[in-house]
Amino acid sequence: MSAAEARIFMQKKSAAEYQLLDVRQRSEFEQKHLPDAIHIPLLDLLSRSSELNSRIPTLVYCHCGMRSRAACQVLKGQGFPEVINIKGGIRAWNGFLVSGHETRGMEFFVSDEFENVFQMAYMMEAGLQQFYLAMVDVVAQPEQKALLKLMADFEDGHMAKLLRQYRVEMASGAEGRNFSLMEGGFDKDKTLQAYSNDIENIEDIIYLGMMLETQAYDLYSRLSRKNQAPKLQQFYQDMADEEKIHLGQLSRALDKVLAGQNIALPQG
Repeated sequence: MSAAEARIFMQKKSAAEYQLLDVRQRSEFEQKHLPDAIHIPLLDLLSRSSELNSRIPTLVYCHCGMRSRAACQVLKGQGFPEVINIKGGIRAWNGFLVSGHETRGMEFFVSDEFENVFQMAYMMEAGLQQFYLAMVDVVAQPEQKALLKLMADFEDGHMAKLLRQYRVEMASGAEGRNFSLMEGGFDKDKTLQAYSNDIENIEDIIYLGMMLETQAYDLYSRLSRKNQAPKLQQFYQDMADEEKIHLGQLSRALDKVLAGQNIALPQG
């Protein structure tokens, strides 16, 4: 399957309906990898194949497609019925990538209490909203300010949806607080400082939003796989699916901008 075909395949499914396997070395993975990827180096695959779910399709990639082809043969020999090699590997991937080791961002979700986990996710959403609003004061063009405000409103809608869906009361005093963390585990102030000078147009704002949402999608997907408690696992899976929806909306907005059309992000 080509990289383009693999992207379409994954876009049409939830994160629970397939698994994505990265068989490169650890240093390669930490430098950059596809969001939601499980990392098992090719050399370790025979001894660690039990960590994978043999009942769902397995998409495998490496740098250019050669190691992943060998990995597909290993998995088929282990009885995996549907194994797909992504031709061209990460080198052919035309999409956002994430970085960091397999546990990045997980340290913020160390509690097994659902309410605490929910509140951490909620506060990260609020942190991203505050980031977008802070960026409003950084950009100069009215249309850029309008888009950032719209993206902030979108996060507000997402937070309200979380409260409705899970019916969890936020701790008193949460309203109006300054949250330093954002989706994906990014530090709000450091990110603001790092990217303030890189925003020149509407496209750059959408690129930044897509980068943050991609990292968040990757984090929640990893948390869902690592957690054995059904309630928490489902929560993380729902969050991952929600981030995937956000990514799709931003991607369609970017297509409109590149085509010279006006955009309007739907409220979450």
